[in-house]
Amino acid sequence: MVPSINDETLLYALGVAFALGTLAFFARDVVFDLSITVTAVLLFVAFTAFLVVGLAIDHDSLGSVAFAISGLSYVVGLGYVLTRYELSETGIFGLLAASTILFVGLGYALQEGRLALDRPTARRVLLGLAVVGMVSVGADSVGEMTTSVDLTEEVVLNGTMAPPDEPIVAGEQRIGSITVRNPTLFTRAAELPPLEGCLVGVDTDRRRGGVDLDYEPRSYQVADRLNRNEERTADIRLRFELPANATAVGEPIPIERAESCAVTRSEPTLLVVESANR
Repeated sequence: MVPSINDETLLYALGVAFALGTLAFFARDVVFDLSITVTAVLLFVAFTAFLVVGLAIDHDSLGSVAFAISGLSYVVGLGYVLTRYELSETGIFGLLAASTILFVGLGYALQEGRLALDRPTARRVLLGLAVVGMVSVGADSVGEMTTSVDLTEEVVLNGTMAPPDEPIVAGEQRIGSITVRNPTLFTRAAELPPLEGCLVGVDTDRRRGGVDLDYEPRSYQVADRLNRNEERTADIRLRFELPANATAVGEPIPIERAESCAVTRSEPTLLVVESANR
């Protein structure tokens, strides 16, 4: 016999499911420009707030929904901390063990009636949590990440020849560095801006051939977060693949910053375009 599900239970289940989606989306850091630290704090504030609501509410079903959303907030917050911070195996074990003790203790205390919370007290606690959240967000808005790009004045494209049937010269070399700084109070996500390289003033007369910019360590190897007052520097590497008879090969060419590649120069010039300027 298939158990029946009444309309109330179905609607509550849908509400909990959407709450999970909301929490997971919030943890992705794509909506609000919050630091990693404050995002984690807000998730655990949500856990505590819904726990307080569940303890203070009289309606059994709504209390269960509040406890469910509270538990989901904790799970999402814990997963966020574990994925965004480089914790040791001992640290991960400690967090999981502490979480086990926390929820077993909450369940036991709730069963024994030791977690009774009247509504006036609950309102005061929720007000305090709201203050914590607002103060955290306010402190998070003070300062921002800074990025500085330092380029060499010129570069000589010296590479190696491809096989005889491909008269192409290819190579890779350093043309500068990029430094990302976090002067703020909290740990923040650090993402290096994409750079575009354009070689203008050279008529290659071929479809194949061009330049490309990347970072060393490569983009996926650069740490995606910076702690407070931390900075990280990466080399800017130029990769090129040009016809062996290109005017720029073997000759020093100037490096310029530009807002786009839609410019012309009478002499070979390497243009570097930051993504924010495109």
